[in-house]
Amino acid sequence: MPTATKKCRSCKKQGREENMVMQPNRAWYCDDKCAAEYGRKNWAKGQKIKQKEHRREKRQYDENDYKRQFGLTKKAAQRLAVRLDFNHPCISCGNAKDVQYCGGHYKTAGGHPELALDLRNIHQQCNRYCNMELSGNLAGNKHSYGYTHGLREAGGQAILDYLNGYHPPKNYTCQELIAMRKEYNAEIRRVEQGLPPSRDWRALSEAEKEAV
Repeated sequence: MPTATKKCRSCKKQGREENMVMQPNRAWYCDDKCAAEYGRKNWAKGQKIKQKEHRREKRQYDENDYKRQFGLTKKAAQRLAVRLDFNHPCISCGNAKDVQYCGGHYKTAGGHPELALDLRNIHQQCNRYCNMELSGNLAGNKHSYGYTHGLREAGGQAILDYLNGYHPPKNYTCQELIAMRKEYNAEIRRVEQGLPPSRDWRALSEAEKEAV
């Protein structure tokens, strides 16, 4: 009568049944060392699955976290504003030196969230002086002409009238914010490649012109 053989679950080698070890899960192994090695591999695989599931759950949570999605999209809009104004000086003081610039809001994002993602409301601004020290430098001082004057020079009185006018609340969904951010990031990549902007992000529509 032929001797029964079993396959080791860990290393897959065939062995005679009397020389193999069967564990409580009714799996056969060459010896206790193979059984322990299989246990370690199985544990590591389980940990990877748990980590993957955790990342998936976190991503789903983040995608439905409005505050997070709004903040990420606002940062993308600010980065795009800086790229669009790369060859222009600071909107509020005219500084063109090699300093840190940011996307500065004319109407603050906190006070006017309906304009926080509007590129007409965001322009390149020297971060430390105008944006931080002078809180946006709207009116200017003896060393600078201010954001209001800079906007009037860049886009005319119509832009100021538009920004100072009434704007209803923007009830964005998280998915809309994600889509906007993808569009902003795609435009950033386009401009960084040396291509012209895909459209005039600061232009007023005919309806907007009529409203002001």
